[in-house]
Amino acid sequence: MSARRRMGVWGVSLALMIVSTGGVRADLDREASDVPPVLPNFAAATVERVLPAVVKLYGASLGSIKDYGTGVVVSEKGEIVTIDSVLLDAENLRAVLWDGRRFRAEVVRRDPVRELALVRIEANRLAALTPGSSRDLSPGDPVIAAGNCFRVAEGEEPVTFMYGVLSARTSIELRRRAQPLDYGGEILVTDSIISNPGMAGGPLLDVEGTWVGVIGPLADSELTNTRVNYAIPIEEVRSFLGGSARPAVATTRPGVESRGRGGRAYLGLHLFTLGYRRVAAYVDRVDADSPAAAAGICPDDLIIAINGRRVGTIEDYRALTEALRPGQTVEMSLRRGKAVVSVTMVAGAGP
Repeated sequence: MSARRRMGVWGVSLALMIVSTGGVRADLDREASDVPPVLPNFAAATVERVLPAVVKLYGASLGSIKDYGTGVVVSEKGEIVTIDSVLLDAENLRAVLWDGRRFRAEVVRRDPVRELALVRIEANRLAALTPGSSRDLSPGDPVIAAGNCFRVAEGEEPVTFMYGVLSARTSIELRRRAQPLDYGGEILVTDSIISNPGMAGGPLLDVEGTWVGVIGPLADSELTNTRVNYAIPIEEVRSFLGGSARPAVATTRPGVESRGRGGRAYLGLHLFTLGYRRVAAYVDRVDADSPAAAAGICPDDLIIAINGRRVGTIEDYRALTEALRPGQTVEMSLRRGKAVVSVTMVAGAGP
């Protein structure tokens, strides 16, 4: 008998305690055959089948971004789909399977527009999920989400499963802290609180266990300034796994100007290059009366993240700042001596 079933029987047994005018006594005369059965759980079969394919990931953290998350095994040879985040930038990225086995993981491919990534571990004959379809899923339909919320699970402990209802299929403007989310396609909104630390990358399922989406990164609605509980539809995952280089979703939201227009963003920072590019992003000098100067950035500061995305080299810095637009709020994490400092500025208009 499984531990979960034993707990259910024990709970039923406790219910057999009888309260009478003479006090509380155990009904020792009741026959074992009279003990009511454990109530059926319609999701039990789905949980049992899906659990071995859900992986706990541990890696890097930065500021409010936690160092743990969730992934889904998509190949018995060790390929895992998850959300693209700072978590994956760790030198010692680890994956923990449902039975407690631990593996070093490496990033194979990333799609920053779809917010998806593929990692791999050296393992074989793993239980894997096959992408299904979300097309038949309608508002009001029940859904089940799985993930390592708040790092409740560490080793062989099972991840958390949440039951909820699909609230809407929609496309809305989302942002991660001050940065607009790169993904601008359709999302599956649920009424269960799946947007919490650790759940991102976990599977969203219908009650029959069909994989219909991947829980997205923490994000807020730009319209209401509230947290959105959502998943990226499985069709985007299928396109990503198929190697589609061009996202099937629109990368420009209605009413938001494309990043390629409106001139270059200006921060007023100059980095120390030493004549070549693959070096850490140390600040050489800061222009007077610039956004960076107003934010208090100093020479010799080491830039380690921009809008929650890791900056490992000058190349990383240039790639992230070239995507900025004038007027956009920029959050930057710096290492100053032994301290980590966070600053916020508004990008100006460059030449």
